[in-house]
Amino acid sequence: MTRPDNTMTDPRSGAIVDLRRAIQALRPHLDTPDDKADLALIEDAAARLSQPRAAGTTGIADFDPTRLANLLQITGPSMGSELLVRLTEDLSTTQDILAAGTSVSDWKRLREASHVLISLSGSVGALSLQAMSESLNAIAHAQDRAALVTLMPPLDGELSALIRLIRATRAPTGLAE
Repeated sequence: MTRPDNTMTDPRSGAIVDLRRAIQALRPHLDTPDDKADLALIEDAAARLSQPRAAGTTGIADFDPTRLANLLQITGPSMGSELLVRLTEDLSTTQDILAAGTSVSDWKRLREASHVLISLSGSVGALSLQAMSESLNAIAHAQDRAALVTLMPPLDGELSALIRLIRATRAPTGLAE
């Protein structure tokens, strides 16, 4: 594809431009709602990829990738994909519960969701999210609305980043024999 001159010095930007053009070229050839939904996911991913990020960051302040790798390793190739699907579902459900609980200061719901998030985030190596989840639990016990309002935007941001990371992770495959 032909790129504008300013993208020649930045291969990533050029590739994003190419990706957006490919999306536009594909759009008229999609007929089913499923195909259109898949294209929307690709567009969302392209938008995220075009955002500037510091080198090596995941959107999670303190992330230990070895924990997720170890979890996938002990799960094994036959169950790795299932684990990733379940993690995504559980994290997304927890995010929804937190949003609902925050909007009405449902302290019981927030405490319960914080326990789930402490466990999940620690298991996969999202250490800063785990620490924020522990803070959320204390805030919910204290029923401190002001602290909740301060904590939730960064917690939700890291939770969203973790969900994206889990969705982008591919389970290891077994060795061919």
